[in-house]
Amino acid sequence: MRHKRSITCLAIALLLFAACGGPAATATPSPTPSARATEPPRATAPATAAPTATPLPGATAAPTPKPTAAPTAAPAGAKLGGTVRHPQREDPPSWDPSKTHVDPMITVKYLTFTKLFTNWSDNPQTCQSEVYPWAVQSWRWVDDTTAEFTLKPGIKYHNKPPVNGREAVAQDMVPAFERYKKNLSFMAGKSATVESVTVTDKYTFRMKLKSPWGGLVSELLAHFYGPWLEPAEAGGADGSLWEQPAKSWIGSGAFLFDSWRPGVKWRLVRNPDYWVKGRPYLDAVEMLVIPEASTQLAALRSGQLNMIREFNEEMLDVAVRDLPGLQVARCAGTTISGSGMLWLNNSGPPFDDVRVRRAVRMAVDNESLVKTLYKGRAAVGPVLPPTVQYAMKAEDFPSDLQPFLKYDPARAKQLLAEAGYPTGFDSAINFTLRYAAPANQVAEALAGMLGEIGIRAKLNIQEYGRYTQTVLRAAYPVGELAITPRTTVTPEDAHALTTYWSQAGAVNRSVVKDPEYDALFDQFRATTDENKRQNLARQLQIMAANKAYAVTLPMNDSTMVALRGVHFTWIGSTRDYSMLLETAWMD
Repeated sequence: MRHKRSITCLAIALLLFAACGGPAATATPSPTPSARATEPPRATAPATAAPTATPLPGATAAPTPKPTAAPTAAPAGAKLGGTVRHPQREDPPSWDPSKTHVDPMITVKYLTFTKLFTNWSDNPQTCQSEVYPWAVQSWRWVDDTTAEFTLKPGIKYHNKPPVNGREAVAQDMVPAFERYKKNLSFMAGKSATVESVTVTDKYTFRMKLKSPWGGLVSELLAHFYGPWLEPAEAGGADGSLWEQPAKSWIGSGAFLFDSWRPGVKWRLVRNPDYWVKGRPYLDAVEMLVIPEASTQLAALRSGQLNMIREFNEEMLDVAVRDLPGLQVARCAGTTISGSGMLWLNNSGPPFDDVRVRRAVRMAVDNESLVKTLYKGRAAVGPVLPPTVQYAMKAEDFPSDLQPFLKYDPARAKQLLAEAGYPTGFDSAINFTLRYAAPANQVAEALAGMLGEIGIRAKLNIQEYGRYTQTVLRAAYPVGELAITPRTTVTPEDAHALTTYWSQAGAVNRSVVKDPEYDALFDQFRATTDENKRQNLARQLQIMAANKAYAVTLPMNDSTMVALRGVHFTWIGSTRDYSMLLETAWMD
């Protein structure tokens, strides 16, 4: 049985031109997601059959772990050879694989190292994917606070000194997880729950938790920024060699790190000893440092690039017009959005009053934002992004909450008057210009919408360094609002439920301090019974919507383009990079 993580198929469009190869009830606000969909023919089929994992314990007894399925043969017509060239905006701030969670480094890591779990789709024509064991052959819960994982035999590291192609073993996870836990502060709230990692035999290790946590796999090990298999000796005795990727990036992934020319490009080459036999098909992957989207498009036109993994939506129509045979794949609302959340500082007036927060939510016309600023290429959900596990649609909420889910500026004005603000009040929207359009125009549109109900919100544009210290740390002034990105790059667990509104959450940028939510959240976090988790997730969404802690905004479509002759399997996320390129091939 799989540990299933379904993503609702909101949208996928693949343009191939002729030349181409029981819950509680309370009250809440939020808009309905935009829908979109066609399911065109695919270029390739999945290259690996899905492994299996034991289900979480609960109503049923823990089953015997099942072995993973063997990889399938190469897709029909697949050929060896060729180089995919795509852009990155900049060099990474650090090459130490445990110290940063940002692009561009994380995309390289996906190709050179191996995750314990990965995302794959049984039907790559849709935007659905699930979490499967990858380096892990089987896993089980020993008890409520102990999980056991067995690695696949035969996973070999790259044949480069000092590792020299040795086999990956359970002992590798002990120092690898300690480095991850120590260095990746972004995930510290989750990784700190793991008390220890101990080895029981050559391929088996156990994770002991400080307290029961049903989301160990979905929220940590299968997370996009989750831990990886790493050979400790590659980084040197003091770990300093990790900053020299051509020497130290010795993983067990489909590609080997070949070279890095700072500010120019990085080159990865095919791993001839990859443990998934027959893959990858490409000879190399080159990542060219090209910061500007317009320059990236020019490079695509000239053939300097043949793939852009996260394409700028504003230029899509021009690209399709200028490049016959261009392949375009997309899923709605599945990528990083520079304006995915509007936060309200709940710690003091006026946003400590739920009527004011509801008024703000009902003043925001998300449908208009999707149509005008995103050209219909975005999606939005009432509480969670519509593509993540447990996400509820607007119509799934109790009927007495339905009025709060609609854009209704007249009712919003009434709520402000009832809260003691008949003429509105002054405020500010804090944001940064770092993120690409239309994210920046969203701030202007929101100021206009809030102005219609009497909230006079000036635009407070912050330099990115200051923004990281104020907005991203929930240190912006009481009585003000803030815009931040929102990410749903993989079908990982309901991130917002676990980090956005609990006092223990790392991303509680509305400064929510609600004991009722925390108590319900603690139940959700502790249970390993999936049926109970689903029910609690529903209750948490209803509570969050009823109390209007924040306002969800549209999230961009995930869009990738490739020139004709590049064949790839689309699984609904441009970030699941290892599967995308290790199964790609070229004419």
